[in-house]
Amino acid sequence: MKAAEFHYMQPKTVDEALGCLEQLGSDATILAGGQSLMASLNMRLSNPAVLIDINAIDELNGISVVEGRLRIGAMTRLAELEYSPLVSQHAPLITMVMPHIAHPAI
Repeated sequence: MKAAEFHYMQPKTVDEALGCLEQLGSDATILAGGQSLMASLNMRLSNPAVLIDINAIDELNGISVVEGRLRIGAMTRLAELEYSPLVSQHAPLITMVMPHIAHPAI
């Protein structure tokens, strides 16, 4: 089955994305990695009027330590978490569970 028709938006900043969400409310769905959402769309379990793709928002990517705390951006890929020295040092449990979260092809 194919996904129902929807409008597509790709904001470039967090502020743009928040503006889209504020304007569209429950008519919008966020597309991040897409692993679960794409299957849900294709099975028509989700039927948003608008899909807001946040993959192009650079400020949501990356791993850093800020004021002694590990910061993982919302768009950071699972493979980055698995192999990050910062994650291993500050949150070793995350590194340990990563091989059990998703298949590398995903």
